[in-house]
Amino acid sequence: MKQYKGYYIDKVVFNSEKEIDIFLENQAVSAYRKAVEYFAKHCTMEASIYCDDKARNLIDNFGYTYKQVEAIEIETLKSIA
Repeated sequence: MKQYKGYYIDKVVFNSEKEIDIFLENQAVSAYRKAVEYFAKHCTMEASIYCDDKARNLIDNFGYTYKQVEAIEIETLKSIA
């Protein structure tokens, strides 16, 4: 069993490093969507900073562009409107 980014490649849950990377990316996108929803409901400075932190995570760690992050934000806002 090999450990990668805090998860084990055990052929039960994860079969490769790529699967773990995809899982972590999906988790980061989900966290950003939740942060956008929270900011839409509670327009506070703290919510804005939290949302920005989640966006920075996507950009810095997963290679997203600002346009991609903005597209996720717009899509999320449309879904809760």
